Amino acid sequence: MKPSVTSVIDGGVGNQMFQYAAARALSHRLGAELTLDVRRLNHRAHRAFGLADFKLAPSCRILAEGPPGKPPGRFGRLVRSALGVRDYFAEKTFAYDPAVLGLAAPVTLDGYFQSERYFREEAALIRADFEPKASLAEAIDWRAACFPPGPTASLHVRRGDYVEAKNQAYHGLATLAYYERALAILAERTAVMPTICVFTDDPGWVRANLPLPRGTRYVSEHTSAALEDLILMSRCTHHVTANSSFSWWGAWLNPRADKIVITPAQWFQPGAGLDTRDLRPTSWLAV
Repeated sequence: MKPSVTSVIDGGVGNQMFQYAAARALSHRLGAELTLDVRRLNHRAHRAFGLADFKLAPSCRILAEGPPGKPPGRFGRLVRSALGVRDYFAEKTFAYDPAVLGLAAPVTLDGYFQSERYFREEAALIRADFEPKASLAEAIDWRAACFPPGPTASLHVRRGDYVEAKNQAYHGLATLAYYERALAILAERTAVMPTICVFTDDPGWVRANLPLPRGTRYVSEHTSAALEDLILMSRCTHHVTANSSFSWWGAWLNPRADKIVITPAQWFQPGAGLDTRDLRPTSWLAV
């Protein structure tokens, strides 16, 4: 059996996609197997494995049985370092870490790895892995066929758990001013204003608070699964994301070279202390 690159899967769907993509790209470069360790995730009451409806790598192995694996302790890390063993890599910073590209299999990646720089050279491979399985693709294709002719722009408004005080203190919420400015930029940069396709977990709030152009489509009111929303986002021409990895992926999965992607300049609250310089692809606009 080939040595494996193992990814510790944790967090929401967008986070899981980053973890998968970084490990998938590394395993591809090394000619190694790919393993997704979901044991930590299985012990979280409010999270579940969210990638099962994607095609993923054909030989991808899911490690689900037993208690979560424990990271090496300080002494174990020192011994490994002295022996030159790097079989466990814990993310040290939110910014891109080029040390990941120098790893060899077998190795376990433990972190979020939220930058396309980990998998940019394997973009076509990652996009293929994140195609929906046939069971979901039929519904998505039917919905996409109902999109209006001409350019469209996904607009993602995430509220839900972001509205909770503890999460607002960390994530914050994209402001109405941000969305208004993003719409103005779309109008300035496109010959024909795209039809706005709204994706949100709170359509009532969006309708009551965000002035949107005539003809706006509230797509999320007609879908039944989060991944359906995510893939439909990627079928739009342009994108206005929330400060959310979910709509980050909705925009990134769109392969169009001419797409306009607008994101909030403030992705986390300043007090979170996270370095987000590598979070956005260089062609995206931070507003």
